[in-house]
Amino acid sequence: MCGIAGILCLDGEDLPNDASLCVKSMTDSMSHRGPDGEGLWQKGPISLGHRRLSIIDLAGGAQPMQSADGRFCIVFNGEIYNFRSLRNQLENEGFSFLTSCDTEVILASYAKWGIDCLDRLEGMFAFALWDEERKLLFCARDRFGEKPFFYSLQKGFFCFSSELSAIVLLKGKCGFCDFSFGLDPHALARYLAYEYAPCPQTMYSEISSLPPAHYLLVHDGNVRM
Repeated sequence: MCGIAGILCLDGEDLPNDASLCVKSMTDSMSHRGPDGEGLWQKGPISLGHRRLSIIDLAGGAQPMQSADGRFCIVFNGEIYNFRSLRNQLENEGFSFLTSCDTEVILASYAKWGIDCLDRLEGMFAFALWDEERKLLFCARDRFGEKPFFYSLQKGFFCFSSELSAIVLLKGKCGFCDFSFGLDPHALARYLAYEYAPCPQTMYSEISSLPPAHYLLVHDGNVRM
């Protein structure tokens, strides 16, 4: 179990330097999800953060992780069960790897197959992958929704996290955006009736849950599921 978080400026403008502090406040609130390490990465319009629970490649799997050429950067929560066979296939295609972790295999899989890499990934996962060349954010959740992915789109910014509470922390903390979050009465009614808020609803009107077996593309100010 790891924790991921991030903020993207939809108009492509550079985030202010203190954006990484906002992301850090999100990941700090999820230290229980990843007590073994933490990381932050910011470039241009995007800032990514990660809390790590070390399982595979204890020494070499730090995140956010960049591809060797610097084009891609990913934050990932989960485990890819078939990453070794995918790695062998990609090595036969000419890819080389610096670590022995499954995170780097996702990066190479996207570099090879694009979003169709999801057809090849077997496991439980939620991740956000930034493509610097295309200025595109690719977010995905596993088929059964074992790993959580929450997001909010408001006031020209897209933010995401592994936990609802981490996103709500942004209220009043980001000088560059006045994030706001209010109770969704329809979600509350469903919670009282069914003891949970059905996906994609959450208890907050401004926050949604990415449904299982779905992905999001954030590009040129547009969000497409």
